[in-house]
Amino acid sequence: MLFRVIQLQAGAEKPKTMHELSVGIVMRTKNRNVLLRRAIESVIHQRYHNWRLVIVNDGGDPKGVEFLVEHYAKGLKARVSLTHNPRSLGMEAASNIGLKQLNTDMAVIHDDDDSWSPEFLARMTGVYAKEKQQLPGLGGIACYSNKVVERVEGNLITVEEVEAYNQWIEPGLLSLERMCENNMFPPISFLYELEVGKRIGFYNEALPPLADWDFNIRFMLERDIWLLPESLAFYQNRRDLSGDLSNTTVAGVDKHRLLRKMMINEWLRNDLKAGRFGLGSYVSLRTQLAQLPWKAEPTHRVGFFRRLERSIRKRRKWLLGQLLRRRAGNPPHSSGSQPPSGLPS
Repeated sequence: MLFRVIQLQAGAEKPKTMHELSVGIVMRTKNRNVLLRRAIESVIHQRYHNWRLVIVNDGGDPKGVEFLVEHYAKGLKARVSLTHNPRSLGMEAASNIGLKQLNTDMAVIHDDDDSWSPEFLARMTGVYAKEKQQLPGLGGIACYSNKVVERVEGNLITVEEVEAYNQWIEPGLLSLERMCENNMFPPISFLYELEVGKRIGFYNEALPPLADWDFNIRFMLERDIWLLPESLAFYQNRRDLSGDLSNTTVAGVDKHRLLRKMMINEWLRNDLKAGRFGLGSYVSLRTQLAQLPWKAEPTHRVGFFRRLERSIRKRRKWLLGQLLRRRAGNPPHSSGSQPPSGLPS
């Protein structure tokens, strides 16, 4: 078995080195030129130069964007393209428009209000190329982010607070199980193989602003993601602002909650229709387990898990029976058309 594994690895395509990896950067913007200026500077100050930038102006005034592209022409060095949407199509649609223009090895979303340290691309591509040699199933790399709270007045940006955002994540290979609970990183800190993004259909335009989480889960169903424990990305937030300068995460908290329920409902609906224990069943089970009174007496917890084990065994037996009847061409029992009840109390 070991000899076979070595043979397969030896016959696989050799991963590209750090300097061979081309990076496509998609920057979506709309009437936020004071922020866009900083974002463009974040890109041109990178110490890694094998990149291409696609700016998607999503229904905003084109004059200011064109001025900034011309102003930074020397630093951009003809590595930029600009697309104007006649009307706003939304963040996810703007991302997809930009991603479809790329022909690079890697891709990353750099929103116009976020930024990178100058070492971001160099460290991310370097570590990714190294880890890819050991883990052929790797498809992307993320890093820690710092959350920056700022205030914008006219053309002046004032930083009010900087704090750790997701440094609690264990470095190394990310857990798909943990990603199913909540999104673990913002787009600014995630560099991934463009081909995998294409294969899973990029971002779901019907799920703003949770399309990032949905994308990350679908991505991890295909490939693994490595977590670099270095704070190289800055996730900028502005409080008490509305309109074009607001953050989707700050201005749309209620919408986040609503869409999260809609996503989980859709996943679970698909599982129940297909008669399987899949993503929706798992996320629903995990959510209910998280709400349990874990401070209860140990005997109570033991009893609960025994009942849970019996409940899962019954559900598994029911699913297997339905599957066998379908394969035999027989309709399901009318008395057994519904699965056993879920969690025990």
